[in-house]
Amino acid sequence: MNSSGPETGQAVDGGGRQRRAWGSLNRDQIVACGLRIAREEGMQALTIRRLASELGASRMALYRHVPDKDGLTELVMDAIAEHDMVPPDIEEGPWEERLRRLAAGIRRELTAYPGLVDILMTRAHHGQGALRLVDSVLGILGDAGLCERQAVRHYLVFVDLVLGRCHRELHGDPVDHHRTASLTTLAEQAGDYARLRAAVPYLVELTPGQIFQDELDMLVLSIKAAARPT
Repeated sequence: MNSSGPETGQAVDGGGRQRRAWGSLNRDQIVACGLRIAREEGMQALTIRRLASELGASRMALYRHVPDKDGLTELVMDAIAEHDMVPPDIEEGPWEERLRRLAAGIRRELTAYPGLVDILMTRAHHGQGALRLVDSVLGILGDAGLCERQAVRHYLVFVDLVLGRCHRELHGDPVDHHRTASLTTLAEQAGDYARLRAAVPYLVELTPGQIFQDELDMLVLSIKAAARPT
């Protein structure tokens, strides 16, 4: 027979180990613990067994809230999208600034959770948080003056830009200095290619963050051109 543990909501099993009392676990606790594990150790560390151990609960107790590992991953991804990616002031300010803030929030969170970009590159995620994110992007593009057809097109470009940039930064960005080191060395040694030699100092100083901002600049210009009255 189990006896009451020293903390509310816990019990002590026959081996003297504390475990959570049946029915004391809720979804918010699962999400909070899942977010912590994913941020510290990566999305691949999210398993029912690991979460149950962290929460002091049985796996059966978790199955009351999430069906399996994929369901747990979806729950955590949705929490990230809903609470961390969309800034609270997303409806305030010029549309260009709002689009940039949203892009920065997505990039920040995608790089904060190891493995999250890889999941999003290989499968769709359409939870409530993701739907709110998509709706926010479409709202900004509508405020920029795009019709629905144009907004959808530029939404897809926006997603491709942000996800693609994050994936490249995490898996071998071609603009990283170590990828361009041999090019700059050869350019400095070569007798020809004067234009390339002149570009070396600027090539060396560029960062992935600056490239990200330049890509957003090009997207903003494309949106403005599409919204321009003909």
